Amino acid sequence: MMKFTSLFLVLFPAISFAGNFLVNSDKLFNFAEESFPEYFSPAEMTTTGLDDYLVRYYPDTDIYIGTRGEEVYVYGDVFKGLLKAGIISDFVELEPDSDALLASLFADNLSNVQVYGNGIVISMLSDDLSGSRHQRFIIELNSNQTLLVSHNIDLAPRINDLSLGDHVEFFGEYEWNNEGGVIHWTHHDPDRIHVDGWILHNYVIYQ
Repeated sequence: MMKFTSLFLVLFPAISFAGNFLVNSDKLFNFAEESFPEYFSPAEMTTTGLDDYLVRYYPDTDIYIGTRGEEVYVYGDVFKGLLKAGIISDFVELEPDSDALLASLFADNLSNVQVYGNGIVISMLSDDLSGSRHQRFIIELNSNQTLLVSHNIDLAPRINDLSLGDHVEFFGEYEWNNEGGVIHWTHHDPDRIHVDGWILHNYVIYQ
């Protein structure tokens, strides 16, 4: 993986990207695995962050696929090295902004709904140490709705470098409150009963 990392960093400078980065990248990777198994196998490999990229590596074929913002890259001998393949929307339909759904859940006092979204950290709260420990912070969506993120740090790594103004993407369960709502279950379920959630921050996936 080092040769891939070094090549990416030499050829392309760092970028910033806001939006449903992980959601759309995973959708693309799943499409590639289903459509081109001769290149991208075995299927359902783990997505990892690599500086400003999200990447999956396929050991059966020694091939990588990665996204950088909306751009799609593949890497392997069959491609004669690194190849830009296009943009995500060339291959799959991008997932819509979730702000409208979250606004609807808030307006209708609904809870226990699995959602994804992204926002900017506007407040850092102390950890909740009662029972299961949770890292807590408030994000603001593009719609100006605020959400309290309650991230279980007994089941997932703590986001130690989180700061005000940071962009985060999340996949978790929405619970209503009168201040905009709470997002929890941003982690894997060790019992494999609940769908796994996650937080993406600085191209690191916490789950």
